[in-house]
Amino acid sequence: MIVNKLEFLLMNNPIRTYIQDRLEAKRLRKLSSLPSGKVVLEIGCGNGTGAKLIKKYFSPKEIYAVDLDERMIKLAKENNTDSSIYFEVGDASSLKYKSNQFDAIFDFGIIHHIPNWKDCLKELKRVLKPGGKLILEDLSIETFNGFFGWFMKKTLKHPYDTMYKRNDFIDYLKTLDFNIVREQSYHPMIKYFVVIAKK
Repeated sequence: MIVNKLEFLLMNNPIRTYIQDRLEAKRLRKLSSLPSGKVVLEIGCGNGTGAKLIKKYFSPKEIYAVDLDERMIKLAKENNTDSSIYFEVGDASSLKYKSNQFDAIFDFGIIHHIPNWKDCLKELKRVLKPGGKLILEDLSIETFNGFFGWFMKKTLKHPYDTMYKRNDFIDYLKTLDFNIVREQSYHPMIKYFVVIAKK
């Protein structure tokens, strides 16, 4: 799903970068036991900030980073000087990678943008190695309840009619035979949850 102009601006500003660095990436590092030197995938990589933070906090050998939005990939490539990070246009529900390719897959709030989220999770399972980890931080439809959620619905483009409930998301991971290693919900103004799951 391609984001609208407002969300494009929200994703490409220093405040978003600061939040990703100081809160999101650090939190995922504390919750995950992923060792360094691995080959990882980031879905919905946007302008490349997430991949740089994955490199900073997890020290992988290689990062493959995909986004459906060609504008984002153009920005990511322009800002990238690291030869171990590969940015490509790609659909997280239909990845070009071979099965069992990655040691870990990262998601910084992308799966809630994908109408066919179950297909996305199936695809992530396919490209993840046995014993590999999903390291996910995302939003569910519950985030868009209440006044602040109503405001976001009016301003941000999301597939609200097909977006998952948090419990449905976790249950579906279990249906795919993922072992849930960690699961935590956070409830500041924007509700979100973190999941570490193992194939």
